[in-house]
Amino acid sequence: MIVRLALAELRNRPGRALFLLGGYALGVAVMVVLLAVGEAMLEQARDRELVGGGDVVVVPAGISAEMLKAGGVSSLFLGIDHARFLQRNLLESPRGLREHGIRSASPILDGKPVELFAGERRIGVIATGEIPSRARAAGASPNLLSGRWMDSDADRRWTAPDRSTLLREIDRFHVPPVRDSTWAEWHYFNVVLDDARWVYVTLMVAGEVGVPGRWGGRILLTVREPDGTHRSLTRDLPGEQVRFDTTSPDLRFGERAFVRLEGDAYRVAADAGGVRVDLRVQPSPRRYFPPTDLGGSELISGYVAPALHARAEGTVCLPACEAVRGAQAYHDHNWGVWRDVSWEWGSASDANLSLLYGVVRGGGTAAAEGLFAYLVDGDGVRGVYRPGDIQVLEMQTATAEGRRIQVPRRFAFEDARQGLRVTVDVAAVHVTDMNRPARRWFVQMRGVATVQERGRTVGRLTGFFETYVD
Repeated sequence: MIVRLALAELRNRPGRALFLLGGYALGVAVMVVLLAVGEAMLEQARDRELVGGGDVVVVPAGISAEMLKAGGVSSLFLGIDHARFLQRNLLESPRGLREHGIRSASPILDGKPVELFAGERRIGVIATGEIPSRARAAGASPNLLSGRWMDSDADRRWTAPDRSTLLREIDRFHVPPVRDSTWAEWHYFNVVLDDARWVYVTLMVAGEVGVPGRWGGRILLTVREPDGTHRSLTRDLPGEQVRFDTTSPDLRFGERAFVRLEGDAYRVAADAGGVRVDLRVQPSPRRYFPPTDLGGSELISGYVAPALHARAEGTVCLPACEAVRGAQAYHDHNWGVWRDVSWEWGSASDANLSLLYGVVRGGGTAAAEGLFAYLVDGDGVRGVYRPGDIQVLEMQTATAEGRRIQVPRRFAFEDARQGLRVTVDVAAVHVTDMNRPARRWFVQMRGVATVQERGRTVGRLTGFFETYVD
């Protein structure tokens, strides 16, 4: 019956019947094409070579794996921040192999515009770059028709630099991007002489760098005595006596004070007010935090910690000279504009584990970043965390400029989602009046950080901590 009705309709109204038939056919054809394309894209997403090889593909935060079906992350000109650090200290670290079975990680640089020259001709192309040994390990090596495809010296420096090359790469001085009288950049070291004594060493470049008479250098030495008192000593130098290097950590103040990279260690010499230090600071392997910049219209702040844990050898004269042998030390490097800026910061270490946390406040930009915490050991990165606010659990009274100031005795922070909790017990305090209406008192503390991961204590680390109070 249905066939007879269809044939009758076709005889009586052939135009309308053919139109309807064509419409149905078009809809079915579109559906078939979409299913075929979807299947092809799924197969491509599973193809190791098309997505760069390997069993796991790393993409920027917030990017869906569905993007891989459109040709990969690089097709949209996205990149991975701190790719070298992730390669060396996370993916290819001893922990990456032991805990996650990562034998090799293959970085890819894709979609980069370059120019080729052929005689007088200049040809613009889009280039792709890979590291041959890592691409082969990930199963993404191309089939060569001729020639050799081997790691170059630059490839080897990228994946596994020696320690001297690494320190030059991450720790270097900057030409200020703005002309601002509050610009400052400095090397900071602290060295623990014994349980009751330590020395802070700062060599700073500050002011409108490059303008004669408007910038210069400052040496700041702070000595903590056994009785708990502090001596802060400074020496200033004009800009013409300051030399810094934008390709290394090297910094020189006249003839007597400098920071210089010697092999894989820092040589630090400084003097002020009758106090003198001459030290060799040796960073521990993998115990570093990579260069990080915060930027905005009101705040420029940069930070790197090449030595979250180090050992110092040499001499300190306070003023009596004494030898330093195997003292625990720390080194970081800061740069930026520091008008009305404050921070929460702390670093603590033992022979096995290092903790770093911090947040910079000022100008609105950094406030949105929030507090971060970082754990690292000799096997590489242990964890990166985003805790909530620091909670002060107990207060104590300190004296500064003849005034009694309430400062933390015990404080804590935690990242409940990842199971991190840190509690700091303060043993010593030094307060400095910053002479400003808000966040007036700068508080430097020495104490012990108890680090817990998912309720289990993994370290009790001695260290230094800083905050501001009103």
